Amino acid sequence: MNICLEAVGNRSGSTQTGEHIYEVAVRSNSTNHSSQFADVALLQTFKPLIIPCYTLVVAVGVFGNYLLLYVICRTRKMHNVTNLFIGNLAFSDMLMCVTCVPFTLAYAFNPRGWVFGRSMCYLVFLIQPVTVYVSVFTLTAIAVDRYYATVRPLKKRTSVATCASVLAGIWLLSCGLVAPALTHTYHVEFRAEGFTICEEFWLGQDGERRAYAYSTLLLTYVLPLSAVLASYLCITVKLRKCVAPGHRTHRARKRRIFRLVALLVSAFAVCWLPIHVFNVLRDVDIRLINKRYFLLIQLLCHLCAMSSSCCNPFLYAWLHDRFRAQLWNVLRCRHRVGANGLL
Repeated sequence: MNICLEAVGNRSGSTQTGEHIYEVAVRSNSTNHSSQFADVALLQTFKPLIIPCYTLVVAVGVFGNYLLLYVICRTRKMHNVTNLFIGNLAFSDMLMCVTCVPFTLAYAFNPRGWVFGRSMCYLVFLIQPVTVYVSVFTLTAIAVDRYYATVRPLKKRTSVATCASVLAGIWLLSCGLVAPALTHTYHVEFRAEGFTICEEFWLGQDGERRAYAYSTLLLTYVLPLSAVLASYLCITVKLRKCVAPGHRTHRARKRRIFRLVALLVSAFAVCWLPIHVFNVLRDVDIRLINKRYFLLIQLLCHLCAMSSSCCNPFLYAWLHDRFRAQLWNVLRCRHRVGANGLL
């Protein structure tokens, strides 16, 4: 069975977009039925392995990032610019876990396709990329903030108000970048066949689709991570220079923060690399990816990308002494309150 959107005359069941009218055509070919659905059958065989992995990612991502946000919000000593950026990163990662994973799994394995309705189709397809873009732009903002704090310490530091404005700008910019894809997202019901799709179709605009895909790859992955790498190279050079003995403690603290944010960025870059490579190969020539393994590879790349949301809490707990201490204090206080309530 093939699904395509093609320009047709005005007839019932077609979708009108601008000056053109498109119809979703479902074409069946019984001779190639088994080969066409080989990737779906293979994906189903890995279902007992894939679902527990995704469940673990959601559980760890939501719980870990919630703890990170909770500690930052409850601890006044941690109310600084860097931690506000990291709190925004934790929030976007938690939102990513809640919106990306459950809907992606349900859509991949449900034989009826998209079962969450038209409104959720557009809402989920808006939130999913927005959270990704927010994460990478927030990591870039952290790198720039660390650059000025380490390389140019005499320059006026970013205020909390400025930080809030930057975060608002990051969310608005991310929503703006998603707008073209959202306008080409369609919710189509195949009532005779008993399934529904929620997909991005660039009807007769393959060149525009590729231009948009490569532009977003450049703006939301290559350029930000290049800027982050340049910032951290400058920071590394600065930290290796000799300083006065009285500044050793201050330099050690800067090294710990630098190591933390460098690992956060590295984890994000590594986790998201496979899905970007997959998308580029698909856009260049879809035949470069074996059809039998297409859906399985796509879902595994998506799983790898989603696992980035689990990295932040562990890296923060491992490398940030104050966070570990404050987390222990919060948990101990909650335990005391619970014990007093039972008396």
